[in-house]
Amino acid sequence: MGEYYVCLHRREMMPLLSLIFSALFILFGTVIVQAFSDSSDERDSVPSDKEETSDKERSSETNFTKESTRVPKKGFVEVTELTDVNYMSNLVRLRPGHMNVVLILSSSTKASLLQKFAQEVYTFTGSSSLHFSFLNLDKHREWLEYLLEFAQDAAPIAYQYDEHFLERDYTGYVLALNGHKKYFCLFKAQSTLEDEKLSDEGDLCSPSGDGLRKISLGSGAGHIKKKLNKLSLWMERLLEGSLQRFYIPSWPSLD
Repeated sequence: MGEYYVCLHRREMMPLLSLIFSALFILFGTVIVQAFSDSSDERDSVPSDKEETSDKERSSETNFTKESTRVPKKGFVEVTELTDVNYMSNLVRLRPGHMNVVLILSSSTKASLLQKFAQEVYTFTGSSSLHFSFLNLDKHREWLEYLLEFAQDAAPIAYQYDEHFLERDYTGYVLALNGHKKYFCLFKAQSTLEDEKLSDEGDLCSPSGDGLRKISLGSGAGHIKKKLNKLSLWMERLLEGSLQRFYIPSWPSLD
């Protein structure tokens, strides 16, 4: 009877054990499936997070580039004199993509032209690729005359002097020099254009030179500053790349 009791007890326990093991198996399987599902969701979400981050970085970089090229970083315009000492670094060996915007002045017009020049180019000082300088016409007229010969036509003409060479007034001219690609863009003083018309009319009306005297009447500070009128519009076109370019074979020495 004892053995029969034991056997009967085991037979009664088998269905219960089978039920327990089945429940454990189902539970274990559910846990595994859930774990795989969570890991898959994490893998799917990580790239999207990275994409959002990269998009934000690109957007911030674009905004930074726009701001850095347009917004002035200082409350003043740094203008250095172009001399034989800094000529190589500020022009001849200027980094690719950089330009030096050079104002032509004389000792007598220096103060007035520099003040007006700073007002016209101030909004462009945020660009790290633009540098600003001035060249004294009293010291380096020959260098300037050589460059301007290449701006008279698509091809350079012979460099010649004439009897009116020393009478030409180039103050207020602005040259944007690309040292790496060996070309420059030219801004011609606004009042000079008007003076040339008056000069032509004066020569026709008065051979004795009254036309030249008319021009000299307007030689005050206000007249000098007018030479740089519309320079800011010219700078806009310079950055757009729509200005005419005058190429030279090599940069002349600045003695």
